[in-house]
Amino acid sequence: MKITDKYLLGRFLKILFLALIAFILVVIIVDVVENVDKFIDHDVPLQVVILYYVYYVPFIIMLALPVAVLLSIMFTVGSLAKYHELEVMKANGISLYRLSLPLLAAGFLISVAAIFFTDFVMVPAGQLKDELKTQEIDKTGSRDGIFRQNVIKAARGGWVVFAQSYNELERTGNSVIIDRIENNQITVAIKAKKMIWADSGWVLIELTRRDFHDGDQVRFAAYDTLFAGFLPHTPEIMSRRLKKPRDTRFFDLMKVVSLKQWMGQDTARDKVELYLKISFPFINFIIVILGVPLAANPRRSGGSVGFGLSIIISFIYFVILRAGQSFGYNHKIPPLLAATAGNVIFLLIGSIMFVKARK
Repeated sequence: MKITDKYLLGRFLKILFLALIAFILVVIIVDVVENVDKFIDHDVPLQVVILYYVYYVPFIIMLALPVAVLLSIMFTVGSLAKYHELEVMKANGISLYRLSLPLLAAGFLISVAAIFFTDFVMVPAGQLKDELKTQEIDKTGSRDGIFRQNVIKAARGGWVVFAQSYNELERTGNSVIIDRIENNQITVAIKAKKMIWADSGWVLIELTRRDFHDGDQVRFAAYDTLFAGFLPHTPEIMSRRLKKPRDTRFFDLMKVVSLKQWMGQDTARDKVELYLKISFPFINFIIVILGVPLAANPRRSGGSVGFGLSIIISFIYFVILRAGQSFGYNHKIPPLLAATAGNVIFLLIGSIMFVKARK
């Protein structure tokens, strides 16, 4: 690695680190000011508050990372242009393309790292933050043992259970429909007045069972009670709550999408969030492509100009991102396009600017 590469990378990473620290502190300070009355009213211990914000930090990092990357590019390359170091490097045969290589490599590695960071750090930390907020800050206590409505759960073997109401504490369900789906066809349909967990399996009360073959009913039976040992569902499965797509890890969300498709449910929102788990981190790489030619222009090399442009560009990207999400959720555009629209637009603009930039 050349001295120039080390110099650029060192300066870029230093500014990136400082920018992230600044964003984290600003967000936490604002959040503390907004919630300090709640912390005091609920008598939340200081260590709980600290732990809550520790769990909050990964989300702040991922949200602020594209802005921090753009700021770092603007200040790193911009300072070279402002003090004519860029012209000297070009005069010595170092083109803008060559000069950008270490920054592009850093942007790519940051994007890849952000994908893993989201899946293995941000999502678990977010779950811990929500649990801490529910139990220790909002004081709403554990959510176990409550009465739930319209519970639907699928498990292995194609078995799907729907309960109009389910009591998690007593492990009982009312107005139950149980279907077995194979090759997109219902092969078993059961309706029961009630289901009760009996140590090793479910007992169904006042039920009818119908069996089908190629869409035709081949068997009908009615029972006062029936031990449903064939059901793979457990009380834990019945009590498990579906997480929001953005709070679900990538491969877990893939399974959710597959399961919902199999059950004939709408998967638009889940697919948009699934694709965003890849497309959003890669905006960091695209930002480098866009930022280098912007910062290399001497007229845009000032610190205040660079900061202003970074905020404006980031704002435009997040507006496009939110608009794409909304259109994708509502089936206006395909989920993949909804998740990648901002990336495609910024990559196209950045590539054109990069090619036309003074070499």
